[in-house]
Amino acid sequence: MKTVFRVGLALLMLFHAAAHAQMSGPAPDVGAGQRRAAVCFACHNLNGVARIPGVPNLAGQQRDYLESALHAYRDGQTRQNPTMNAMAKPLSDRDISNIAAYFSLQSRTSNGSNASQMAQVSDQTQQAAMVRVSATTEDTLTVGKRVFGSSCFACHASGAAGAPKMGDHAAWSARIAQGNATLLQHALHGFNAMPPKGGCTTCSNDDIQAAIAYMSAMSR
Repeated sequence: MKTVFRVGLALLMLFHAAAHAQMSGPAPDVGAGQRRAAVCFACHNLNGVARIPGVPNLAGQQRDYLESALHAYRDGQTRQNPTMNAMAKPLSDRDISNIAAYFSLQSRTSNGSNASQMAQVSDQTQQAAMVRVSATTEDTLTVGKRVFGSSCFACHASGAAGAPKMGDHAAWSARIAQGNATLLQHALHGFNAMPPKGGCTTCSNDDIQAAIAYMSAMSR
């Protein structure tokens, strides 16, 4: 009788463990999370320390919190933010799990906001060195290409959040027809899911104008 009871208990524990494993799903793929999170880097940065004032830092946040937040943005009801809703909408459950795992593993110092601000300033200084090129020494398209490669590519190379992919004539033709002044205003002040200046806080108006010229020229 005791033997039967022990076998039954063992089977019950085995079924419970299998059910738990099935519910929890496969372990997150951090590498895939980093690749899928590329569209997030324009605002949240590669290391999860935001490059835009007011944007939350994701580095070291609890994974379950990040997953919950992304699910809430994806449903568009629980959390409403035009940029985040558009970014989260195409994400699968697996994407969300992977992205949350990636950012949760990024390190953050115990010095809190001061360390974050220092990291942000350092990143902005580096970005400024990359994109601030005088138009007197390089032509507009060369400057635009550099700005695109440092900031705009995150969305305009992948089509994330509905951004027109560079080189897509059909997507750009109607936009180009609106005129350069309209494109510039949209880029400077933000439009739909795109944040002001595409998240490049160190870019000058001339930098943004050059990036528009480059993307337009490559998409005609």
